[in-house]
This record gives sequence, structure tokens and C-alpha cells, in this order.
Amino acid sequence: MSNFQTILVAIFLAFFVFAVLIFSGLIKIGGSSSNSGPQGKVVIWGTFPSSSLRNTLDAVNASKTLSVSYVKKDAVTYQQDLIEAFANGTGPDLFIITPDMIEKDNNFLYKIPYASYPEKTFTDAYIDGASIYLDSEGILGFPIVVDPMVLYYNKDILSNEGIVSPPKSWDELFTLNPTLTIRDDSGTVSRSMIALGQYDNVTNAKDILATLLIQNNDSIVDRSVDVSSNNSISFIPTLNSNPDDLSIAPAEAVIKFFVEFSNPANTAYSWNRSLPNSQDMFTGGKLAFYLGRASELFNIESINPNLSFDVTQIPQIKSSTTKRTYGEIYAVAVSKKSNNLSSALGVASMLSQGDNAKNFSTSLSLPPASRALLTDKPNDPYLYTFFNSALISRSWLDPDKSQSDAVFKELIENTLSNNLSVAAAINKAQGQLELLLKK
Repeated sequence: MSNFQTILVAIFLAFFVFAVLIFSGLIKIGGSSSNSGPQGKVVIWGTFPSSSLRNTLDAVNASKTLSVSYVKKDAVTYQQDLIEAFANGTGPDLFIITPDMIEKDNNFLYKIPYASYPEKTFTDAYIDGASIYLDSEGILGFPIVVDPMVLYYNKDILSNEGIVSPPKSWDELFTLNPTLTIRDDSGTVSRSMIALGQYDNVTNAKDILATLLIQNNDSIVDRSVDVSSNNSISFIPTLNSNPDDLSIAPAEAVIKFFVEFSNPANTAYSWNRSLPNSQDMFTGGKLAFYLGRASELFNIESINPNLSFDVTQIPQIKSSTTKRTYGEIYAVAVSKKSNNLSSALGVASMLSQGDNAKNFSTSLSLPPASRALLTDKPNDPYLYTFFNSALISRSWLDPDKSQSDAVFKELIENTLSNNLSVAAAINKAQGQLELLLKK
């Protein structure tokens, strides 16, 4: 995209946000020019460090008529803090959300109508995965940054074994494992190729499973619109679905693939429950490939500054023509309980585009959700990969992060222990997700 096109997209975005305010009656046509922009106080809540928003807010607050403040909340209590604050009438005007908050906070979200901000304008402006913030009533939030799953790899291990490059497809792992996994005659693993097959000691186990499911066209949870009930929206798990009538359902194929790496009888065996957690194994130089989030980069560097590693896009299904990875997609949502709704909308728009969004992305070292900003690839090799991974990122409508984590853990453990068949374990997990979505 040329600079002219980038500027043009930004202008159109600004136009449509302005149109939202006019059509909703939040901006009155014919008033004095001094009252035409956002003004008053706007409070933002989120879990990002306050330092990540400092430069952005300084720029936004350059206007003498507008005061925007940010309150950093504890990630553990964030959702409950929001519920209590909205109930007491002390909630923020804007709050940063992730897809797992959509269902819980549905009643607090100001949904921007498509008549004011067309869906096509949104999809042209943001990555495909950002469409998770679209529902039948309108736009739920302005996407800002993405934290995609990527593949970290130990350069020394690969070089010492004569391996030129990390795997591009999951199938390649079966060929690489005999070279990269080292175990003695008793089966004790001293060096592992990759951490798959267990749950408790596999960092990001749920995100890895989500990646595999998304790559197999299983959205995990879908929205459903009931036209007979005022277009009410419900959320339905899809783990036991098989829309293409495949011989093996997508979720079943994923679980069978995942557990194969912890079976000592298989040539893919590279992991077991007695090993340390996978991030510790990687930073200790004893794991060739680590599946982690982009946001883990600095932590990995700080734990072992001498570790020789690099990062690339996550492996894909060999036969697939489309690339996918799981990514946590953050967005700025507008509270419909805000006392300064027009300014809140204006600030949300400013934070999600142009220099403000770029500054926010840079401060977090995470890729932006804006297509226009993703065209300007950074020179840093890590960030270059993160930017490319953002473009293929997809998320899912997780009903509750901690409780769904327990569901996926039980799914894997039921499969490993042979307490249930894979199909039965998936059906149980499906029912558990249904109950979570009804709470």
C-alpha cells in the first residue's frame, strides 16, 4: 500500500467515525466549531502497563479541551472489576478487551451500527481476524494490537544437527524428531524436539490446541442469531462439528495429532509429563522448538541472554492453501454507560489508527491490527515475523479463560489415560463449553 493509499484509508476511517457520531445524535450539526471535536474527560481501563500508553495519551491530550486518562488494572481481577464498576455507575468510558470478554461484557458494549460505520470499511481497515469484533448489531470495538502464536527455535541445536531451517508444516516434525530428540535406553528425554502431547507442562497448551483447531477450520465457538427472538445472539461450541463430513472430524484429528508426541511407542515421541515446563526447557537450551506468543520475546531474552534463538511463523497443515495461527486480538471498546459517549468514540478511533496506534504498537513490541500499519514492515527480524503472523491470526470466543483451560486440560487427560475415546472426550468437552456459555 502506498503512502497515499495509507493516508486515504485513515481519512475514510476518520470520516466514518465522525458519521457514527452524527447519525447517533452525539454530535449536533450546526453547533459552534469549538465544540466539534472530542472534549471533556475520558477514562480508559486496561491491563497493559501505563508506560505503553504514555506517548499516545500525551499526543491525544495535546488538545486543551480533552483529558484522557488510563487506569492499569490487574489482569486477574479485571473482568470482575468491570462488572462491579458498571453496576455501581463508576465504570470507564473505554476499556480494552480481548475476544474472551465479548460474551461476558455484551450488555456493556456500545455497538457501532453498520449504517454509520459500514462493515466493509471495518474489514478493509483491520486484519481478517479482527472480524471477531463484528456481530449482527454492529462493531464491538476498535482493534489495536495482536499477540500471535509463533515458533521460536534454537539456532545452535538446528545448526549442530545440520538442519538448515525450521519446519514450515507439522508433518516435517515426524522426520526431524529422530535427530532432534535425545533419549537414553530407559526412555529418559534429555533434549526434546517440541513440547506437545501433555498439558500441565506445555506452556500455552490451550493456545496451541486453538491454533491447530483454527487451522482445521474449527472456530471452537460460533455466534448464532435467532431471528425469531429480536435477532438475539447466542454462542455455540463447535468441537464436535464436522461440516465437511470428513472421515475424521477436525477436533478428533487435532487431538490425535497432539497426543502422538507423548506416546513412547511412536516415532514422534518427544515429550512427557516428567519434564520441566516447555518455556524453561527452551530457555535452558534443551528444546529445539518452542510454541509461544510474540509477547514472550523479552522474557525469553531476559531469562537466558546467551540463548541463540530465532522466531518464525508457526507450522501449517501441509495440504492447506491458507495460513492460520491463533492470536490474542486486543480492541478498545466503548461503554454504553459512558457519560461522555461522543468523546469516548472519538478517542477510541484515534487510538486505533495512524500514529497513535503505531506508537502503542511500538511501545508493546506487538504488531498493530491495522492493515495500513502492517504494510510498513520493521527491520527487526523478530518484529518482521510478528507482523506477518498478525495477518494470519484468528481468535475465538472463549467463554472464560480459566474455566475453558480446565476443559481442555481434562480433554487431553481423558485421551491420554484412555478413560474415554477421543470422540467421547471431545463430546464431554463440548458439553462443558455449552455450560460455560450459558452461565
